[in-house]
Amino acid sequence: MITKRLSLLALFAILLNGCATLSETECVSGNWSQVGYQDGKFGRDSDYILNHESACIEYGVRIDRNQYEQGRQKGLEVYCTGHNGFQHGVKASNANQNCTAAFPEYTASYKDGLFSRHENLQVHLDELMREHEILRQAIRRIEDEKEKERLNLELDDIDEEIRDTNNQISRVNYLLDMYR
Repeated sequence: MITKRLSLLALFAILLNGCATLSETECVSGNWSQVGYQDGKFGRDSDYILNHESACIEYGVRIDRNQYEQGRQKGLEVYCTGHNGFQHGVKASNANQNCTAAFPEYTASYKDGLFSRHENLQVHLDELMREHEILRQAIRRIEDEKEKERLNLELDDIDEEIRDTNNQISRVNYLLDMYR
Protein backbone atom coordinates (compact mmCIF):
# COMPACT_ATOMS: atom_id res chain seq x y z
CA MET A 1 0.00 0.00 0.00
CA ILE A 2 2.81 2.42 0.94
CA THR A 3 4.74 1.48 -2.20
CA LYS A 4 1.67 2.20 -4.31
CA ARG A 5 1.24 5.65 -2.71
CA LEU A 6 4.92 6.49 -3.19
CA SER A 7 4.67 5.46 -6.84
CA LEU A 8 1.65 7.70 -7.33
CA LEU A 9 3.39 10.61 -5.61
CA ALA A 10 6.47 10.13 -7.79
CA LEU A 11 4.32 10.05 -10.92
CA PHE A 12 2.48 13.19 -9.82
CA ALA A 13 5.80 14.99 -9.21
CA ILE A 14 7.03 13.99 -12.68
CA LEU A 15 3.82 15.26 -14.26
CA LEU A 16 4.09 18.57 -12.43
CA ASN A 17 7.69 19.00 -13.53
CA GLY A 18 6.62 18.26 -17.11
CA CYS A 19 4.54 21.43 -17.13
CA ALA A 20 7.51 23.72 -16.52
CA THR A 21 9.23 25.04 -19.64
CA LEU A 22 12.64 25.20 -17.93
CA SER A 23 14.29 23.20 -15.19
CA GLU A 24 15.94 24.75 -12.15
CA THR A 25 19.35 24.15 -13.74
CA GLU A 26 18.30 25.91 -16.93
CA CYS A 27 16.89 28.83 -14.98
CA VAL A 28 19.97 29.21 -12.81
CA SER A 29 22.41 28.90 -15.73
CA GLY A 30 20.78 32.00 -17.25
CA ASN A 31 21.72 31.37 -20.86
CA TRP A 32 18.77 33.50 -22.01
CA SER A 33 20.14 34.08 -25.47
CA GLN A 34 20.20 30.31 -26.08
CA VAL A 35 16.73 29.84 -24.59
CA GLY A 36 15.43 32.60 -26.87
CA TYR A 37 17.23 31.08 -29.84
CA GLN A 38 15.55 27.71 -29.24
CA ASP A 39 12.14 29.38 -28.97
CA GLY A 40 12.75 31.34 -32.17
CA LYS A 41 13.89 28.19 -33.95
CA PHE A 42 10.42 26.77 -33.24
CA GLY A 43 8.68 29.99 -34.37
CA ARG A 44 7.38 30.87 -30.91
CA ASP A 45 5.94 34.30 -30.09
CA SER A 46 7.81 36.72 -27.87
CA ASP A 47 5.09 36.14 -25.27
CA TYR A 48 6.43 32.62 -24.78
CA ILE A 49 8.95 34.17 -22.39
CA LEU A 50 6.11 34.40 -19.87
CA ASN A 51 6.12 30.60 -19.61
CA HIS A 52 9.83 30.68 -18.81
CA GLU A 53 9.37 33.47 -16.27
CA SER A 54 6.64 31.45 -14.59
CA ALA A 55 8.94 28.41 -14.40
CA CYS A 56 11.98 30.35 -13.16
CA ILE A 57 10.20 32.50 -10.59
CA GLU A 58 9.86 29.36 -8.47
CA TYR A 59 13.64 29.31 -8.20
CA GLY A 60 14.00 33.06 -7.58
CA VAL A 61 15.54 33.63 -11.01
CA ARG A 62 14.78 36.61 -13.24
CA ILE A 63 15.08 36.37 -17.01
CA ASP A 64 17.16 38.81 -19.06
CA ARG A 65 14.50 39.79 -21.58
CA ASN A 66 16.93 41.58 -23.93
CA GLN A 67 19.23 38.56 -24.26
CA TYR A 68 16.22 36.31 -24.70
CA GLU A 69 14.76 38.47 -27.49
CA GLN A 70 18.10 38.77 -29.31
CA GLY A 71 18.42 34.99 -29.26
CA ARG A 72 14.80 34.53 -30.34
CA GLN A 73 15.34 36.80 -33.35
CA LYS A 74 18.35 34.70 -34.42
CA GLY A 75 16.27 31.56 -34.00
CA LEU A 76 13.50 33.04 -36.15
CA GLU A 77 16.05 33.40 -38.95
CA VAL A 78 16.36 29.61 -38.89
CA TYR A 79 12.60 29.05 -38.66
CA CYS A 80 11.21 31.69 -41.03
CA THR A 81 12.50 30.13 -44.23
CA GLY A 82 10.85 29.85 -47.58
CA HIS A 83 10.58 26.10 -47.06
CA ASN A 84 8.62 26.51 -43.81
CA GLY A 85 6.45 29.19 -45.38
CA PHE A 86 5.61 26.91 -48.29
CA GLN A 87 4.83 24.01 -45.93
CA HIS A 88 2.46 26.18 -43.87
CA GLY A 89 0.75 27.32 -47.07
CA VAL A 90 0.35 23.81 -48.50
CA LYS A 91 -1.26 22.74 -45.21
CA ALA A 92 -3.48 25.85 -45.32
CA SER A 93 -2.45 26.66 -41.78
CA ASN A 94 -2.14 30.25 -40.63
CA ALA A 95 1.10 31.97 -41.49
CA ASN A 96 3.40 32.42 -38.52
CA GLN A 97 3.01 36.11 -37.69
CA ASN A 98 6.56 36.19 -36.32
CA CYS A 99 7.76 35.62 -39.88
CA THR A 100 5.45 37.61 -42.14
CA ALA A 101 6.81 41.12 -41.59
CA ALA A 102 10.56 40.57 -41.28
CA PHE A 103 11.02 37.60 -43.62
CA PRO A 104 9.63 38.30 -47.11
CA GLU A 105 10.87 34.94 -48.47
CA TYR A 106 8.70 33.17 -45.89
CA THR A 107 5.64 35.20 -46.87
CA ALA A 108 6.16 34.76 -50.63
CA SER A 109 6.65 31.01 -50.20
CA TYR A 110 3.62 30.84 -47.91
CA LYS A 111 1.49 32.35 -50.70
CA ASP A 112 3.02 29.92 -53.22
CA GLY A 113 2.07 27.07 -50.88
CA LEU A 114 -1.48 28.37 -50.63
CA PHE A 115 -1.74 28.61 -54.44
CA SER A 116 -0.43 25.05 -54.72
CA ARG A 117 -2.96 23.85 -52.15
CA HIS A 118 -5.75 25.69 -53.99
CA GLU A 119 -4.77 24.13 -57.31
CA ASN A 120 -4.64 20.62 -55.83
CA LEU A 121 -8.00 21.07 -54.16
CA GLN A 122 -9.55 22.34 -57.38
CA VAL A 123 -8.25 19.30 -59.30
CA HIS A 124 -9.65 17.03 -56.59
CA LEU A 125 -13.01 18.83 -56.68
CA ASP A 126 -13.20 18.45 -60.47
CA GLU A 127 -12.56 14.69 -60.12
CA LEU A 128 -15.26 14.44 -57.45
CA MET A 129 -17.75 16.31 -59.61
CA ARG A 130 -17.09 13.93 -62.53
CA GLU A 131 -17.53 10.94 -60.23
CA HIS A 132 -20.73 12.49 -58.85
CA GLU A 133 -22.18 12.86 -62.35
CA ILE A 134 -21.21 9.31 -63.36
CA LEU A 135 -22.95 7.93 -60.26
CA ARG A 136 -26.08 9.99 -60.87
CA GLN A 137 -26.30 8.65 -64.42
CA ALA A 138 -25.74 5.08 -63.21
CA ILE A 139 -28.47 5.45 -60.58
CA ARG A 140 -30.95 6.56 -63.28
CA ARG A 141 -30.20 3.50 -65.42
CA ILE A 142 -30.15 0.83 -62.70
CA GLU A 143 -33.42 -0.93 -61.87
CA ASP A 144 -32.18 -3.08 -58.96
CA GLU A 145 -33.32 -1.24 -55.81
CA LYS A 146 -30.52 -2.63 -53.61
CA GLU A 147 -27.89 -1.52 -56.11
CA LYS A 148 -29.56 1.90 -56.35
CA GLU A 149 -29.48 2.16 -52.56
CA ARG A 150 -25.79 1.24 -52.48
CA LEU A 151 -24.97 3.79 -55.17
CA ASN A 152 -27.03 6.46 -53.38
CA LEU A 153 -24.96 5.86 -50.25
CA GLU A 154 -21.81 6.19 -52.32
CA LEU A 155 -23.21 9.38 -53.83
CA ASP A 156 -23.87 10.72 -50.32
CA ASP A 157 -20.22 10.07 -49.42
CA ILE A 158 -19.06 11.90 -52.54
CA ASP A 159 -21.39 14.81 -51.78
CA GLU A 160 -19.89 15.02 -48.29
CA GLU A 161 -16.39 15.02 -49.74
CA ILE A 162 -17.42 17.74 -52.21
CA ARG A 163 -18.71 19.88 -49.33
CA ASP A 164 -15.49 19.28 -47.38
CA THR A 165 -13.33 20.15 -50.39
CA ASN A 166 -15.35 23.32 -51.02
CA ASN A 167 -14.86 24.29 -47.37
CA GLN A 168 -11.12 23.74 -47.72
CA ILE A 169 -11.06 25.87 -50.89
CA SER A 170 -12.94 28.62 -49.02
CA ARG A 171 -10.35 28.49 -46.23
CA VAL A 172 -7.48 28.78 -48.70
CA ASN A 173 -9.23 31.68 -50.45
CA TYR A 174 -9.68 33.40 -47.09
CA LEU A 175 -5.99 33.01 -46.32
CA LEU A 176 -4.99 34.21 -49.78
CA ASP A 177 -7.19 37.29 -49.38
CA MET A 178 -5.27 38.17 -46.23
CA TYR A 179 -2.05 38.51 -48.27
CA ARG A 180 -3.30 40.28 -51.38
